[in-house]
Amino acid sequence: MKLLALFTTSLLLLTACKQKETADDWQNIYLSPEVMCGTVQFTDGCGPATDTLIRFGIALIHHMTYEDAGYTFGQVIKKDPDCFWGYWGKAMAYIHPLWPDMLTETEMESGLQLSQKALALAKNDKEKLYGAALNAFYEKSDKPKSERMVAFQQGWAKATAQLPDDPEAALFNGLFRLATVSPADKSFTVQREVGEMAEKYMATYPDHPGAFHYAIHAYDVPPLATRALAVARSYGKIAPEIPHALHMPSHIFTRLGYWPESIDWNARSAKAAIGLPYNGEVSPHLFHALDYEVYALLQQGDDARARELVKNTDTLKAKLHVAATTAYALAAMPARLELEDHQWKAAADLPMPDTSRFAWKKFPQWEALLFYGKGLGAARSGNTAVAEQSLDRLTTLQSQLGDAPPTKYWYDQMEAQKTTINAWMKYGAGQKDEALALMQKAADLEDATVKNPVSPGELLPARELLGDMLMEMGKSADALAAYEACLTTRPNRFNSLYGAGYAAEKSGDTKKMNSYYGQLLTVAPASTREQIDHAKKAMTPG
Repeated sequence: MKLLALFTTSLLLLTACKQKETADDWQNIYLSPEVMCGTVQFTDGCGPATDTLIRFGIALIHHMTYEDAGYTFGQVIKKDPDCFWGYWGKAMAYIHPLWPDMLTETEMESGLQLSQKALALAKNDKEKLYGAALNAFYEKSDKPKSERMVAFQQGWAKATAQLPDDPEAALFNGLFRLATVSPADKSFTVQREVGEMAEKYMATYPDHPGAFHYAIHAYDVPPLATRALAVARSYGKIAPEIPHALHMPSHIFTRLGYWPESIDWNARSAKAAIGLPYNGEVSPHLFHALDYEVYALLQQGDDARARELVKNTDTLKAKLHVAATTAYALAAMPARLELEDHQWKAAADLPMPDTSRFAWKKFPQWEALLFYGKGLGAARSGNTAVAEQSLDRLTTLQSQLGDAPPTKYWYDQMEAQKTTINAWMKYGAGQKDEALALMQKAADLEDATVKNPVSPGELLPARELLGDMLMEMGKSADALAAYEACLTTRPNRFNSLYGAGYAAEKSGDTKKMNSYYGQLLTVAPASTREQIDHAKKAMTPG
């Protein structure tokens, strides 16, 4: 896919959706209720002038197409200033429960005003319950996001209990249960319950966007991912013009190591996102899709295509929409290119974040990705000075973040990153036993939580790096166990498959060597990496 050409079309504001009436604050881009978004089961409203818009706006919220939803509900307010749903929907669109971003003070103040206005206009039990759930989030404006989300979820639980025949309330409650479950909970009980609830509604309403979307999020954990395979292959079909709906299947394909499908769906998502700029800015949905696509290409060993995608994003001159997904991708993609291919010196030389292009101060946890890439590359290439500088910067960024929810997850990830860099610095200094202990600690830290939805995967899994260290120490049997453990939760990773095959080869386990090398050749049939040549030569007949 020639993304450079697609970027050009984005500047021309070509959109996959129908363009209608001029929008004074939307660069003449107007998402039409005629676009395919699936069907919500919502029969309430404020009258013929706004009911279609309300249903469309709710569908967009289910798709997590939040800015477009906010615009849509803004149109509802313009058409009917006394409509509860306009104010409720616009305030709902500010809340991104599964995204790692934070509301600004302005958004919180606006959301509170909208929420209170909606409550004042509520005329029936449903409106009062929906309004109360929303207000539970905004009235705690001085509390951390995690606490506000718990209050929000409790409000939706009450709405669900009192409106047992309302699928929208049930699905919103399911979403906020996912948003409030502990990332350290490996029972996945909540995920199972939410996924099964979503499947129930899919059976009854086969094109409901929330049912499909939340089922994928619920099952986006290693033990449950296979449950969502059919859902993943269907979701984008009910909303073929919505970037996030086209991207979401790749969460499951990534979990299962289905790289061709992940590449395909993310390419579709990127193309759709290019056609739907955010108020003239580049959509964060573009970068989210590209990060997942780059990750999948690297697992196929297709370094050239991955580098082309990243290069084209670097040449994009349009203004970037400041969002968490954009920040993550901008930091992760260039680091992935070098780390996945074990180009340690190139990783150490990664450029500093471009503050003129993006507001990095808002995203210390993802600025940290670049310094982790630099630090690991430096530690592995013997550049002690850069490794130490990177560690210092990681420590500073970690302290800025703090270890309280909802940023504790990223705080812990940064701790694993620092430990990994220290491990390889110790290894380079000849302190191998201490290095191994630190690398084991980093792997355990990383494995203690579940991958965040913003990421297709770690820049390099710590357990895979543990395998690499064990191999360098001549402990091939232990290395094999580490690679196999990594593959259990991250199937079909190029480096883990090769590592497992090589460790088996050195351990004299011909059966496992053939198995892992065979899997590698299936996963990366066109790769030109040197590991492929080695695997082909090492495999034995039969």
